[in-house]
Amino acid sequence: MRTLRLTFLLPLLATAACTPAAGPGETPVSGGTVTQDAATRTTPVVPGRPARVFVYAALGEACKPLPPPSVRVVAPPTQGDVTFRDGQPTTIVSAGAAACAGRAATGTGVYYTARAGAAGSDRFTVEAQATDGTRQSRNFEVRIEP
Repeated sequence: MRTLRLTFLLPLLATAACTPAAGPGETPVSGGTVTQDAATRTTPVVPGRPARVFVYAALGEACKPLPPPSVRVVAPPTQGDVTFRDGQPTTIVSAGAAACAGRAATGTGVYYTARAGAAGSDRFTVEAQATDGTRQSRNFEVRIEP
């Protein structure tokens, strides 16, 4: 399993993306507002092999775990499939509350699997919604190599 390093917080909804991917800074939002962010996985994916590209985890005051956010694909990839796995461990790198950075968390992993014969790059968008209605939409790009 690859180590993840990009993180974001939604009422304190934390996320992490695959190393060595680095995305723009994330901004916490509330009240049902949607923010949009982008992340590029710099480690290539191999057709037929699931690759974790991100982890969403919810944290509250004092970095206490909250119920996991609901996660859905809003723009599917053209050369592969996106799946979600609960209970994925990660380390918070950055978050709306700096005190949570460096903390271990468990969340919902976003996995991309390229179909047989896929090559080049693929893009998709995922949205996470915290239990308070706060949402974040994130665009992903993956590079596919046989």
